[in-house]
Amino acid sequence: MTRAEWILLIAGIIYICLIAVAFKYPRTRENWTKEKKQTAQILMSATVFLMLFFLLWYVSYVIDWPDGVLVTFWVCVFAFVGLVLVGIFAPQGIKLRFEKQKETKVADDDDD
Repeated sequence: MTRAEWILLIAGIIYICLIAVAFKYPRTRENWTKEKKQTAQILMSATVFLMLFFLLWYVSYVIDWPDGVLVTFWVCVFAFVGLVLVGIFAPQGIKLRFEKQKETKVADDDDD
């Protein structure tokens, strides 16, 4: 893609996002309930999402990925090996710390 195409693509996506916000909040500041800090956080989150989207698109454009069946096969192999390792090293399952707190909280609720 040329530089002009990139700029047009990015501008188009930003324009579509702004149109979506404009339809939801037509009177801008009167209807927008978030403060400036929250608004900045939303914009930065959207920017990070767009950067990751374009990065993944660029990587998939540049790199020749293997066939989907091969990728699925290796994902299944790693998942199976992981389950076998969990079964060997933690046959009773993995106990999380907050389960005991949850049980005592339920017991306290039953007493009431």
